[in-house]
Amino acid sequence: MTTISKRRPYKIALISTHGTGKTTLCFEVAAELKKRGLKVKVFSEIAAAAYEQGIPINENTTLPAQMYIMMQHITEELRSAIRNYQVVVCDRSVFDNLVYMERRCGSNPFVRDFLRGYAAKFPYDVIYKLPMVGELMDDGIREAQNKEFQVDIYTRLNKLLEELEIPHKTLPAPVSELRKEWADLIVRETLEAVGSGPAAAKRPVSAKVPGAAALL
Repeated sequence: MTTISKRRPYKIALISTHGTGKTTLCFEVAAELKKRGLKVKVFSEIAAAAYEQGIPINENTTLPAQMYIMMQHITEELRSAIRNYQVVVCDRSVFDNLVYMERRCGSNPFVRDFLRGYAAKFPYDVIYKLPMVGELMDDGIREAQNKEFQVDIYTRLNKLLEELEIPHKTLPAPVSELRKEWADLIVRETLEAVGSGPAAAKRPVSAKVPGAAALL
């Protein structure tokens, strides 16, 4: 059987609205996988770096700004594939950015079609959606006190996932404050998918978007 390292990386994306703990979870998952000897790449939300460079995000964003963030995210995903990592853990997917873009700039069929085609050609193996539970976490980037903004993004994300028929898994409501069970679940499923035992043969079907093949 061809190993993951000789194919494309096993790619995970953590999605949700802002302030739900995606970035923390990304690094927790990556750390646990590295402990088990896997070559792992994790990259943080591109909007954070963009914000530090003075690029407008959130309520003040623009179409060029969101296009920049989207293309930088894609660049990081492709860089990870070129570098031959076994597992790539993405803080957000290309679809998250689309939600923020369309909220501010309106529906964009061209970008939707492009992202559908991209996700078909370079698919996510699993997209995990974090539920919106507890208080909004202040990451220094998004408006930490704007609950309405957070809820609206979450609602729009759910709608987009349904409209584009994007396969994903919603993580269960946490039972502990540290939400360690989320990392445990993702690590367990990843090891089963990339392992050398019987579970490896059951690698999850790639999260391709129906109808996207026609765009390639």
